[in-house]
Amino acid sequence: MAKEKYYKSYANYNVGISMLKMIMCFSVIVAHLWKVNTTNSGVLGWIYYLREYAVPVFMILAFYFSEKFLSDLSGEKLLNRIIRLVVPLWSWAVIYWVVYKLLQETLYPGFNLQIQDLLWQMTTGNSVYLNGAMWFQVDLILLTLLFALIIFVAQKFKNHVFVLLTVGCLYIQYTGITLFMYKWKAELSGTCGRFFEMLPMAVAGYMLANYGLLNKAKKNWITTIIVCLAGLKLVRYYDVISKLNFEGLDPGKQAFDYAGLNRVTVALLMIFLCFVLPLDKLPRALKVIIEWLTKYTLGIYCSHMLVARLLDYFLTHKSGVGLETDTIGECIATYIICYFICFLIARVPCKWTKMLVE
Repeated sequence: MAKEKYYKSYANYNVGISMLKMIMCFSVIVAHLWKVNTTNSGVLGWIYYLREYAVPVFMILAFYFSEKFLSDLSGEKLLNRIIRLVVPLWSWAVIYWVVYKLLQETLYPGFNLQIQDLLWQMTTGNSVYLNGAMWFQVDLILLTLLFALIIFVAQKFKNHVFVLLTVGCLYIQYTGITLFMYKWKAELSGTCGRFFEMLPMAVAGYMLANYGLLNKAKKNWITTIIVCLAGLKLVRYYDVISKLNFEGLDPGKQAFDYAGLNRVTVALLMIFLCFVLPLDKLPRALKVIIEWLTKYTLGIYCSHMLVARLLDYFLTHKSGVGLETDTIGECIATYIICYFICFLIARVPCKWTKMLVE
C-alpha cells in the first residue's frame, strides 16, 4: 500500500485518490468476508464487483508513488524502502502467530500451530493458518527489487524492458504456463504465481507517473470522467475485455486470481476517474477529515484477517444469539475495528510502530 506524502497545505493532495484507497481497502475486506451478494445493482452491487480489483489498484498506486524514488535511486534509498516494506510484513506475522498460538485451542481446536507457519508467513506472506493476504507485501518487495535492478542495468532502455516483461507476463497468464506452481506448497505457489500477475500492474503504475499521464488527463477532466464511466460500464455489463481474450484461453482459469487484461483495465479506469474528479476545491477541513479516514489503509489491510477471525468467533460463539457472519455488516464492523486498532498503534511515539499502520 503506497504511502502518499502528507502536505499540510494540501496543495498537492489528491482527495479522489485517497478516497479510492479507502474504498479499495474496504473492498479487500468484502473480498475475504462477504460470501453472498444479495444484489447486482446500486452501491452494494458496485462494492461487490470492485472486490476483485482492489489489489490491482493498490499495486498500480504503489508504483505510481514510487516512480520518483526509483528514478533517483541510490543504495541507501533502496535499503530504506525495503526496510519500510519488511517491517509491517514481519511484525504482523509475529502478531498473528502469537495471537493464534495463544488462542489456538479456541480458534483452531486440535491444531498445533508450528514455528514453520510463522516462517512461511515472514518469507512468503501466505501462511495458510495466519494471514495469506500478505503475499501482496512480498510481491511488492520483489517487484521493487526487480525494478531497481532493471533501472540500474538498463537505464536508457528501462521502459522498453518493462514493456517486454509486461507482454511476457500477460502471455504467461493467458497460456497458463505458471499452473505447474499449483503442485508446490500453497504458501509458496500463490505468492510466486501472483508475481507474474502483479508485474503488469506495477509497470502500469510506473508508466503513469513517468509520463505524467494522470496530470495530463486532469486537464481534460470532463472527457476523462465520461470515458472512464463508459469504460467501466462496458467492462462490467458487456464484458468487452473478456470477449477480446484469445480463443479458448480464460485467464481466470489459468492463473492465481488476478490474471488477464480485465484486472488492469478496470483498475486503471478507477484510478483515472478518481484522480481527475474536481475535489480540490473542497474546504480544507473536509480534506483533513478525508485524510484521517484514509491514512491507515496499510494497517487495515494487514490486520483485517485477524480481526475478522476473532469477530467471527464472537458472533458465532459469544454473542448468545448466533449472529450471522460473512455479511456486509460484518465487513463494516471489521473495517471500523481495524481503523480503531490502527489509530491506537499510530499513537505510540515510535517510528517503527507507525510503520505497521501508515
